[in-house]
Amino acid sequence: MVKQTFLNLSTEKQERILEAAKREFSRASLNEASVANIIKDVGIPRGSFYQYFNDLEDIFYYILENHSQDIKQRLTTNLVYFKGDIIKSFADLYKYILDKVSEDNNKLYFKNIFLNMDYKLEKKFLPNLEDNLNEIIQLVDITSLNINSRLQLIYVLEIIEAVMMRNLVQVFQRSLSKEKDIEIFIKELLLLKEGLYNKS
Repeated sequence: MVKQTFLNLSTEKQERILEAAKREFSRASLNEASVANIIKDVGIPRGSFYQYFNDLEDIFYYILENHSQDIKQRLTTNLVYFKGDIIKSFADLYKYILDKVSEDNNKLYFKNIFLNMDYKLEKKFLPNLEDNLNEIIQLVDITSLNINSRLQLIYVLEIIEAVMMRNLVQVFQRSLSKEKDIEIFIKELLLLKEGLYNKS
């Protein structure tokens, strides 16, 4: 966990340290990254780093949490804008994340994250439903869904998130255009929306 000494630093110094860490995580996965490279890049003693963070994992997940907060905010905004429509909200969220991970200064960083994705990383990156579940449930237009309980809505949201995460990982495994990636995700969302069985 980030230490208060880091939070007490000026915004400019915090950003310098976080940018150096992000450059290191763009070069290497968490397991292969080095504190030595970060402190050399930012020009601070090793002892200072450990006054701010317990270890590399702390700074890695702190940076990731900042992205996650942004994604959570976007999903909430989308649910309001699209009047509770979860398909439109997640389709727009996916486009938003794709734009973010495609930026030149983010590409290698997110590539390392997604190609080394595990359960812990996934839970940290996506909007954690446990954190703001009540808020999300209040915003979803449940009347348009073929469900009859809060628990079923949770399952539906988790399924959509799993489909989105699989597609985000595949962005870095397949060499498709952003437009094609979006098209595939939207087709999968529509399949979820329509269901698997004929209505007859």
